[in-house]
Amino acid sequence: MKNSVKGLEGEDRVSQYFVDNGYKILKRRFRSESNEVDIIVKRGDTVAFVEVKTWDVLGMESLERSIDARKRSRIRKAASCFLGCHPEFETCRVRFDLVFLSRRMERLDHWENAF
Repeated sequence: MKNSVKGLEGEDRVSQYFVDNGYKILKRRFRSESNEVDIIVKRGDTVAFVEVKTWDVLGMESLERSIDARKRSRIRKAASCFLGCHPEFETCRVRFDLVFLSRRMERLDHWENAF
């Protein structure tokens, strides 16, 4: 299966995980200029910007390294753009999460406040 299709299936699985855990999905695949966030969710007074990695080939350490400073910067810029367009969230706490999902989607690791 192509990586892009598998990635979308992974985002579907992660979105359902967040809904099942009491989050509201605000936006999926949010893009601003050349920056993007996979999923934006809200629960209580917190808005979380979530990067999803569906990957089995490398170990967890390699996955962590795949979210390098450049990638984190792009996610933060997209988050800033989203928040600037949505003043209703200006009083919310903001966090950046990572979700690692095994390619067969049987294992999901959610890291809150990852960066």
